[in-house]
Order: sequence, then C-alpha cells, then structure tokens
Amino acid sequence: MVDVLVVGSGISGLSTAYRLSKAGVSVLVCEKEEEIGGNIRTRSEEGYLFEEGPQTVLADGEVLGFFKELGLEPVEASPSSKNRYILRKGRLIPVPLNPVSFLTTPLLSFKGKLRVLKEFFIPPEPKEEESLASFVRRRLGEEVLRYLVQPFVSGVYAGDPEELSVRYAFPKLYALEKEGGLIRGAIKRRTLGPGGVLVSFKGGLKDLVEALSSKFEIRKENVVLRIRKREDRFVIDTRGGKVEARAVVVSSPAYTLSYLLKDLSWSAAKEFEDVDYPPLAVVNVGVKGGSVPEGFGFLAPRVEGKRILGVIFSSKIFKGRSPEGRELLTVYIGGATDRGVAEMKEEEILEVVERELKEILGVQSFDFAKVKVWKRSIPQYKVGYGRFLDLAEEVEREFKGLFLTGNYIGGVSVADCVRRSKVVAEKVIRFLEGS
Repeated sequence: MVDVLVVGSGISGLSTAYRLSKAGVSVLVCEKEEEIGGNIRTRSEEGYLFEEGPQTVLADGEVLGFFKELGLEPVEASPSSKNRYILRKGRLIPVPLNPVSFLTTPLLSFKGKLRVLKEFFIPPEPKEEESLASFVRRRLGEEVLRYLVQPFVSGVYAGDPEELSVRYAFPKLYALEKEGGLIRGAIKRRTLGPGGVLVSFKGGLKDLVEALSSKFEIRKENVVLRIRKREDRFVIDTRGGKVEARAVVVSSPAYTLSYLLKDLSWSAAKEFEDVDYPPLAVVNVGVKGGSVPEGFGFLAPRVEGKRILGVIFSSKIFKGRSPEGRELLTVYIGGATDRGVAEMKEEEILEVVERELKEILGVQSFDFAKVKVWKRSIPQYKVGYGRFLDLAEEVEREFKGLFLTGNYIGGVSVADCVRRSKVVAEKVIRFLEGS
C-alpha cells in the first residue's frame, strides 16, 4: 500500500506528487497515456523547438523558487516580448503600455478613450456575479470589450467573454471593482495586469516535466478504472492491477474526474461532465525571417473577420527555437467562439492559417508546419462556475482522503497549477498525519 496515489501526470499532478514525495510521503502516479506532462507537449523537429500546449510560464517569486528547488534555470523571455499587438483594420497596433501611449494609440477611438476615463467615476455595483462582457461594457465600454478584452480572453482561455464569469475567470478584476473601481484599484496596487517574469527553459517546458517526474514512481499507460473507499483506505483498480492507498489525488480533467467518481458519487460525477472544454488547434509554422516584427505576438479580435485567434512569435521570445534565417510562429484557431475547428482536416486548418498570415504579416509560404488539435482544450470558467468549486469541496468533505485538483480549479495557467499544488499537498499531509 502507498500513502498517496495521484491520478494524472499533468503539471498539477506532478507538482503535487513532488511536494508530497519531498515531505517523505510514498507516492505513486498513474498516467493513462504513454507520454507524461498532460497538456505540456514540447517537440523538436527539423531544427524547430516548439510547444503544442502551454508556451510560457508567467512566474512570480513563489514559482521561481519552486523551479530553483528543482534545480532548473529558467530562461527569461526577450525584452521585446513586452511588445504585443492587436489587429485593427488589417494593421498590427501595439498595445499601449503607459498613459501616454494610451492617449495616442489608434487602437481606440477618441470616444472610446473618453469612455475608459469615465470608469474612474463609475461606482461599484453590488453584483455577485456577471459575465466578463457585461462587466467590461458597464465599466469600460463596448470598444474596449471588442478590441482589447475579447482578444485577450481568446489568448488566455480560448473563450467567449459573453459566457466567462468575471468573478471566477478574472478574480483580480472582480476584486479591483470591490476596491472602488479598476483605475482606482490599479493606482493602489500600481498595476492592472498580472505580475511576474515570463519564462521557459532551454529545452522548453518539457524540462519542467522531466525534472518533476524523476522524483517518484510513475506508471505510464496505466488507466485508472475505478476508485472505491474501503474504511481507512482506497482501493483503486488500474489496468496494471489493484492499488491500495491511504489517500488519492485526482489531478485529471473534469471530464475524466466525472468517470472516476461514478463508484463514489453518481450525482457529482454527472455534474462534472458539464465543465466545458472547447476544441483548439495549435499550429506551429516556420517562415522566412524578416516578415515578423519584434514582440510577443498579436491577437485578432473577432470583429476583424479573421478565423485565427492570434499568433505567438515564438522564436522572437526565446532564442534557439528556429533554424538560422527562419522564424517560428505559433498560431491558434478555434476555441469557444469557433468550435467547428474540431471537425476540420489538417490541410483545411493549414489553408486558413497560410491565407491569414499572408494577409496580416505578408508571409508567403511555410518551410515547416505542425498541427495539433486539442478536442478538449482549456476549461471555461463560465457564469455559475462556483457550483463546480463548491462541488469539489463537498466531494472532499464526504470522502475523506480524496483530493481534487487540476486547471479547472484555481486557475488555468502553469503557474496557477504550481501554486495550487502547495495547497493540495499541505491538505494531504494534514490528512495523513491525522488519520
């Protein structure tokens, strides 16, 4: 019998398993796939180093300390990655980074800028929950929603601001309004955007996966079929046989959790099936140098009529991602506002990408292209999402020793998952010490 069985080897499961192992807890990780790492998929082909899942980590002091503890040396993004662009009327317009550039940017009309400044005088509204779109219209206006917020939401969640909950998907914005407003709150905190250092690793994010996975036992291609509670322990049926554990951490996506909970709570299992994961295509292409501006990338608002959501200038952010004289671009298409991508053939996706990159960047052709379609990509924290968080707590209370984690709880980014792993590991250790 092991102390803890962890289901899933994504960043949430691996980080939690590492923290438990370091504390002297015996841990076994079961992964249904042949490859570990969850959505982290680093590839190296034809001189290109590219990611098919998360691209970077926005790391604060806690996360950087975690990397140091693992013996990893993060590579910081190029200073030019601060330059980000929005497509408007066929042109790439830099996102304003300070008050002066905001006043002069052609990204917003004069009327739109005045509407933003009006936010300072709009009192907080006592709404417990509303969509991000409703929130932004109320505080900043329609133009900001269309040309700044909607594309930003596409970049983070591949989501639809009309559906996402400001309270759960963007808790910092929700909190700022409670402090008197976005501008007032930003002045107090000296920031409106997320803080941290944008990093990756020399070999891509797989370096993080490899560093974590070397610390404990992982059984790959070992599907967990059933979890049952037996007095003071759990009995877990896996493809490789039965495992007994004092505690279980399920770090798999909500749609897998719904299957695993069926022997424990049928009603909870059915509810978790409702967490939405829209399809998303990640297309990495190699192009000739000279056609890509310096910066992190650009986002394409839906009102511009393009099908791509945005493009990351991957080889501009980190050196060594492309051969000499070439650039690596990572293109996104699909998400909550374009679910048809799940039914498209690879050649159809590439046709869209090639046509629109030619229109926007003047790219004539690719010398390299790889398409990865995630049938289920990023969980959508929609209005009413609190019911899933409450349900997760109820399940943990009812089945002592069972713990739930993953990017559908506590944030979707790699950094969010690393930070949450500390909280989860501490809960598990308290349980083991008290049982």
